[in-house]
Formats: sequence, structure tokens, C-alpha cells
Amino acid sequence: MDLSDRIKDEMVVEDSTILESEFDRVKELFDLHEDGTINLSSATRGLDGKLQIMVYFIGQRFAYEGELADDSSLDTSFFYSRIDKSDRTVRNYLQKLRESGYLSKEGQSEHQLLVENLPDALDEIEAAIGGDA
Repeated sequence: MDLSDRIKDEMVVEDSTILESEFDRVKELFDLHEDGTINLSSATRGLDGKLQIMVYFIGQRFAYEGELADDSSLDTSFFYSRIDKSDRTVRNYLQKLRESGYLSKEGQSEHQLLVENLPDALDEIEAAIGGDA
């Protein structure tokens, strides 16, 4: 067996993407609508603002992958009316999410989910909810 075969046999997981492997955990956090709207579940509506923002980014990525949204990123201003905090606090939450490795900044005010860190983000969300979502 050559190295290529060993890598495929021993290192490659069955799911083709991280999004697919985390699908069952994610689907409890929000509903997606045909127009790409993300509706937080009752459990995630009770999260603090920073984690609600994280859930929106997860939802946006899944909406994009499901061809319900044209873009996987969200603009900072998207959160100003959705998170009951000052604009400055929202920007601070986004910075903390970037520093934690959950988001990357795309341009001046757009961010997107760093998919490779989705499992850790879900762990944090589920812990805040009080177990599995």
C-alpha cells in the first residue's frame, strides 16, 4: 500500500466536508427560509450577543451552501438591528470572534465563518445552551 492509499484509508473521514459532518448539530440552531432568511431557534435566541452572531454566521454559510444566499459573508451592519447591543459592542463581538478563529474579515466590514473551526464554535454554543442544542 502506497502513501496515497494509506492517507485515503486511514485519514480521510467519510463526510466530504466539515459542514456535512456537523449538519445534525447545526440544524437545531436555526431555520432557513427559501429567501435565505435565518430564523434563530428559541434556544439560540437566549444566547449572549456574541454567540447569537456566531449562529447567524453559521446560518449564512449553510444558506450559501444550500443556494439560498448569494454570499457566505455578512456585513457588520447586519447585526446592528438584530443584536440588542450598541454598534460598538457588536463590533467588539466580531473582533472577539475573529480572535477566537471563528471568523475571517473579508473587506472593510464583511466577515465570514472559518469552517475548519465550526466544531469548536458548536461546542461553545452548545455549552452555553446547556448541552446538546
